[in-house]
Amino acid sequence: MKNYNIEYIYPTPLYQTHVYNLNDIQDELKLIVDHTEFVQIERWKNTHYLSSKSFEDDLIKDNNLVYFSDELDFHIRNFCKEMNFEIRPYKTESWISLFKNKNYGHTHSHGHVDISGVYYYQTSGDDGDLFFECPVPNMSSSFMFFESMAQRWNHKPEVGKLLLFPGWLRHGISTNNTDNTRISISFNITFDRGVIKK
Repeated sequence: MKNYNIEYIYPTPLYQTHVYNLNDIQDELKLIVDHTEFVQIERWKNTHYLSSKSFEDDLIKDNNLVYFSDELDFHIRNFCKEMNFEIRPYKTESWISLFKNKNYGHTHSHGHVDISGVYYYQTSGDDGDLFFECPVPNMSSSFMFFESMAQRWNHKPEVGKLLLFPGWLRHGISTNNTDNTRISISFNITFDRGVIKK
């Protein structure tokens, strides 16, 4: 008879869903994507294209993306509920990421923000996975744990899929080896640090 228990501590939450209002969201985003002039960040070389070189803009708010904003808010609230975190006002930063053939996303984190996320607007499903790296750096010193747990966790993109994860979690996008152009909406959520009056 088993007389022991293993408790997993410090888990990393990854919220994943498909949006409910897909058609309206896709139509709303198409108007923006079709009129966006994409740029590359010089110091990143030929990684991928962005709707802005600044990560302080809010594409969602600036373009009044009502359907997307409502859907995102719904899932943020669900995520907070699952994390036993009382929802509070938040600031959003958002932009479009575009990946052509041989484009990729270097490994990085969004450090100072509470939640980061991505929504897949256009993808073949084979044009570059989002991957996450293990957030426990000391694990690499252990043969047992490093070998038995995935060093990277891959997520295949799907149109209409939305992911939310901690801003500190290191992630990247594998190289697009297809002729398809993958387009996603990336965003950061930062909650108000002040005291919330009830």
